[in-house]
Amino acid sequence: MLNIDELKQRLCEASFIIGFAVTQSHSSVTNPDFLVQGNIDGRAISLAIWVKERPHLAELRLAADQIKRSAGAKHIPMIAAHFLGPNRRALLREMGVSYIDMSGNIYVRAKGIFVERDGKPNHLNGQRQGLNPYSDKASMVLRILMDEPMRSWKIREIATSGGITPGWASRIVDNMVERGLVAYKRESGVSLLSGMDVLKEWADFYDWHKNKFYYYYCHTYDSQELLDKVSGLNNDNVKFALGFQAGAYLVSPYSTFNQVHLVIDGNSFDMTQREIELKMELEQRRDGANLILVRPYYKHSALFHARKIDKWWVASDIQLYLDLNRYPQRGREQAEKLLGKVIGPKFNEMLKGKYGS
Repeated sequence: MLNIDELKQRLCEASFIIGFAVTQSHSSVTNPDFLVQGNIDGRAISLAIWVKERPHLAELRLAADQIKRSAGAKHIPMIAAHFLGPNRRALLREMGVSYIDMSGNIYVRAKGIFVERDGKPNHLNGQRQGLNPYSDKASMVLRILMDEPMRSWKIREIATSGGITPGWASRIVDNMVERGLVAYKRESGVSLLSGMDVLKEWADFYDWHKNKFYYYYCHTYDSQELLDKVSGLNNDNVKFALGFQAGAYLVSPYSTFNQVHLVIDGNSFDMTQREIELKMELEQRRDGANLILVRPYYKHSALFHARKIDKWWVASDIQLYLDLNRYPQRGREQAEKLLGKVIGPKFNEMLKGKYGS
């Protein structure tokens, strides 16, 4: 549980002058965990703060709606957490709820008051936070559920499809139930609750920088000729797949690209990399690179559910979205296009099936 001293420290770092701060003895949906009074730039401010230590998006949306009604006219409603990723921060800004996290991200907006410090990285990175359903091998469960969001799955079906043990699959599902990501009944099985919220939370966790990139120049006239050369490579058992912009372009054309990313199976990267270098007669260089070989930091799952489109193997829609979500060179735009045109409609059909149109 966040304590009042941590909270006061972060507020002071954002130029608040604290008058007094108290911990409520009986916090609830209607009663905040902390009340803080003070001023900023000479303006008095009173904050009613509810703690949501590591909220998932669906929980956060519900909590924000409830505390706005509970804060009262005298207090600014605020949510405090260990860390709020970009999608969570965007949701709270959209809903008009202030927030603060222990990494230093803060947003307060009220009459005559505006404070924002954004983009602070997660200070908990590197610390163990228990089983993480968004980690490499554990994410097999999510990938299976998201591929067929209308379906309920038995634990053994998930284990078989993902190449994991039933015991491990069961542990992951238990964790996901606790987080409110899935529903589980012994009779019917496991089903996704809100695919869009879960994917956006996953995107907050995922960091494309952790992939390793190897840059090459291939002597070709344009990107299409380069793709044609890639299609001529031996790719038995899906040793690699197109990712990032080139992969997304084949799924849902949006913008042109001048670099082709090949995501290589993490378990056979070294051998496959050397094979591609020789067969395509690649020149290793950063300037003017048009082909990038990617060693995925999701060693086990990056190529899971890759499929063939025309002549090429392409990474799954979920993997493409994760890699493009915060990638430069119009990556975010392409990710949103993929979400709106390809991924989102499947999740919308799931909701219609559960709750009616």
